[in-house]
Amino acid sequence: MAIARKYLLDLRNPGWVHGISRCVRKAFLAGNQAAHRKVWVEDRLRLLAEVFACEMAAYAVMSNHVHVVVRMAPEIAATWSAADVALRWMRIFPGRGRVLPDGTAVEPDPAQVGTRAQDAAWVVERRRRLADLPWFMKSLKEFIVRRANAEDGCTGAFWEERFTSVPLLDQAALIACMAYVDLNPIRAKLADRPERSTHTGAHERVRVRQRHRVAQRAAALPAPVRQVVLDQAGLTTGPGGAVATTAGASDVPAAPAATTFGAHPESGLWLTPMARCIAGEVLGNSKISVDDYLTLVDATGRLIKAGKRGAIPPELGPILARLDMSVDDWIATVTTGRSMLGGALGHAASRMAEAARRGADWVRNRCPLFAGKTMGDRTVAA
Repeated sequence: MAIARKYLLDLRNPGWVHGISRCVRKAFLAGNQAAHRKVWVEDRLRLLAEVFACEMAAYAVMSNHVHVVVRMAPEIAATWSAADVALRWMRIFPGRGRVLPDGTAVEPDPAQVGTRAQDAAWVVERRRRLADLPWFMKSLKEFIVRRANAEDGCTGAFWEERFTSVPLLDQAALIACMAYVDLNPIRAKLADRPERSTHTGAHERVRVRQRHRVAQRAAALPAPVRQVVLDQAGLTTGPGGAVATTAGASDVPAAPAATTFGAHPESGLWLTPMARCIAGEVLGNSKISVDDYLTLVDATGRLIKAGKRGAIPPELGPILARLDMSVDDWIATVTTGRSMLGGALGHAASRMAEAARRGADWVRNRCPLFAGKTMGDRTVAA
């Protein structure tokens, strides 16, 4: 029997969740001639990641569904002032008549923000919603369906009514799910490598990393040559010599005018940096860098493309060893459809603890990576 989401998720201490939402009847409503809608979804995710109290580790926008790996963070929302809450809410729900034809919202009216901020009950409820996963998904899906229906001159559903959410209980589950999500276009034969897998978190991480490398290398060049290199990369030199880009800034209402690419490969990244992509009890050597993660995704993508279980790339082993995952189980997982579903994902000990939290005897597991003390596909609580 299905479990209500309010019992499935620990609202007092929200962890990472794999969220999936599909188009009605699995129709390709963002594919073929409507592929531009993937940009709508990606831009909306970027705005929601900025406005909501959340962290987003990975996403993939496909032609008939969308994946997100997200952690809601009510502890962040608790630090916002009433004016912050009102401004954030009005950026995603601007009100009737305050949305431009291209779907972007008009800047919130400061007077209206101030009025809303004085309503204590309204602020309390909006603060809660801005740290709530169902409201995050509603804010994504409702915007897209309204814009798509306006484009097609029709009414009706775009998404299936409910979305799937699978808790990720520990570090291994989080990294495995991130890679699984980022490799969706490669598995669907829409791309042959991560840097070409557009509309994914991996593609965004590669883009920011490469711009960082360009900026670092350009810093050692003579001024005229440096400017040519930066111009070719779409980068500009701001105050104090900081390297920034304004590409895409207009797609996000009230976003900063430029994104700075500083001394770190993830500077300017709107996704959660790899150093904060942690879950459960993390050992000191189980955190991985952005280069580690991209190496893992790339090596795994090559295995999927080849369709063979032999010839394991040598770089695949050490990363998985640090995460306490078997190479064979990893390959079985990423080459099997629907392996990232179930009651929750994580090692047997994590699942038993989760079963105890829910007051259940077991948590269903479908993932080969996390087979442990099992009874069929069940992990039994001690």
